[in-house]
Amino acid sequence: MFKLFGWVLTLALAVAAVLTLDPARLGMSTHIPVTQAIAMRPYLVAGFVVLGGVLLLGVLLAALLGRRWPRRTVLAVVLLGVGLGHAGVLWSRGLGDEPLPAARDGAVTVLTLNTLGGGSTPAQVADAAADVGADVLVLPETSADSARAIADGLTERTGAAFQLFAERTGEWDASSTALLVSEELGEYAPAPPPTTAHGAVRAEPVDGTGPVLVGVHPMSPHAPGPAMERWRTDLEAATEPCRSEPGVVVAGDFNATLDHAPMRDIGSCVDASSEGGVGGVATWPAHMPRLVGAHIDHVLVDGDVYTVDAAAVLEVGESDHRAVVAQISPK
Repeated sequence: MFKLFGWVLTLALAVAAVLTLDPARLGMSTHIPVTQAIAMRPYLVAGFVVLGGVLLLGVLLAALLGRRWPRRTVLAVVLLGVGLGHAGVLWSRGLGDEPLPAARDGAVTVLTLNTLGGGSTPAQVADAAADVGADVLVLPETSADSARAIADGLTERTGAAFQLFAERTGEWDASSTALLVSEELGEYAPAPPPTTAHGAVRAEPVDGTGPVLVGVHPMSPHAPGPAMERWRTDLEAATEPCRSEPGVVVAGDFNATLDHAPMRDIGSCVDASSEGGVGGVATWPAHMPRLVGAHIDHVLVDGDVYTVDAAAVLEVGESDHRAVVAQISPK
């Protein structure tokens, strides 16, 4: 009886480990603590590999002493396999670190960066945007004044003027999201944005020929209760343009990874980071190594209308986020 209970427990632990590979399929990815755990896949890689490795080492030592631990052997193999599975997901999304190539003729370069209310200074953002030839900048936690300074800095560096759009939902810069659009893309006009906790902004081309641009910053899932509810609502609102509008580009700090269910339901949109081979690189927290953390900053583009030519993840100043840059071309 005891042996049977042992096998049942072993198999239950093995199944639970396997289910961590894709909790969104089970409807668990938007519930605490799964939301927070699956966002940090690199930690799951390390945890499962270490646990499986230690358990397997114990099994091998026991074997040298003439003892057999079949249940622990099975569990060790499963844990190691799950750790490798998590690593494989990150690998498939891309761990590239190559510089961006020169943009193709007709391409649009989009940069999104949560500036942490000035943690990345206007000069630093302008330098980074000029270096990559950004045509569009989506800047969560950036005031209109800071965005104007960035636009002025870009004009000094590149000669191109930028149109400014900004929305604020609270007193602090953390509740402001700004959007800069190069006048070389044509004239843009503000339009009603999605409703998100920390400000969202939307601009549409006056002549109707360029992409509709949406900048978003949903609430973070930092606590149970109202914060989690608002996070779910914000994510639905932030991704809705992808489900309903052709040719849209939605970018910003989503406070979510592709492992969260709302980021799977994005219509014809694709994640530019994964398409460009950098979707496994962490964008937060920026003080940690690039392969440790969560990729929560995204550029989503309509894959039926645009091709992602290249993407990169960049350190810019002292923000706790890294920037995501995507070069996209009309098909």
